[in-house]
Amino acid sequence: MAFIIKALFYLVRFLPVRLAGAIGAGLGRMAYHIDGRHRDIAIRNLNRIYPQKGQAWKQRMSRESFAELGRTTFEMPHVFLRSKQFLTSRIEFIGLDEVSQAHKEGHGVIFTACHLSNWEIGALSLSLADFPSNQMYRAIRQQPLDAFLKQCRERFGNQLHERRENMRWLPKTLKQGHSVSIMIDQHLSNGVPVPFLGHPARSTTLPAAYARRNSAALFAGIVHRIDHQFRFRIEFKRITLPEQHQDTEQDAIICTSALHEAYAIAIHQRPELWLWIHRRWLYLDEQEQA
Repeated sequence: MAFIIKALFYLVRFLPVRLAGAIGAGLGRMAYHIDGRHRDIAIRNLNRIYPQKGQAWKQRMSRESFAELGRTTFEMPHVFLRSKQFLTSRIEFIGLDEVSQAHKEGHGVIFTACHLSNWEIGALSLSLADFPSNQMYRAIRQQPLDAFLKQCRERFGNQLHERRENMRWLPKTLKQGHSVSIMIDQHLSNGVPVPFLGHPARSTTLPAAYARRNSAALFAGIVHRIDHQFRFRIEFKRITLPEQHQDTEQDAIICTSALHEAYAIAIHQRPELWLWIHRRWLYLDEQEQA
């Protein structure tokens, strides 16, 4: 299986990137009609967040979210195998001066990310801008394929850490003045309920907690796709940490809410680019079923 996927990656790599994305989007729209389970999850999520919108709008947003997932998937061979020069030519960076200043402060930098548009180019963006980071990721069961993808994700200087790895690497990295990147928009079964798009969702407060504990700078990394092209505006938005109180958990929740709000603004601008098929509000679904 790993050999087949790697062969497909190299084949798709030689397609024009716009054609690859268009094929992926078409297959994603096809999947919308076939995959009833995930279509229902997407519609249920959209019903929760946009109750005022009509059903036709929600169906279109759901279908285009499937299309965006397909587009992103078929763009991955280009993200993972094309040159640094090619990739940077397709990206406009916003906020790099603040990122540079944060690194000069010497306390480390924490970046967060979400599944908005092509998150794989978002994960590479820091190293493309010469700010490689240590990133937490979820390993794939097939070890040869996982090793191949890890190599692709690390090729410009990033370093990946499997999420089950001992967490001692994280504070050590920050103390050395380096950066850490963590995805924050997925349901975490043992997470803390924090509003996401206006509704409580079990979330990780780890970035906020470590930023407070280590006096590290905290950024939301936001990927904006330009139209439907393989062109992106990647924004690094610094999050102001609240004044420190005795209740460190409450501080982490306040800071995580600020991170969530940064992503909410971008998601509301183009809802079809976010991954609606994920059960982000499983916490509320379980409460409603109880």
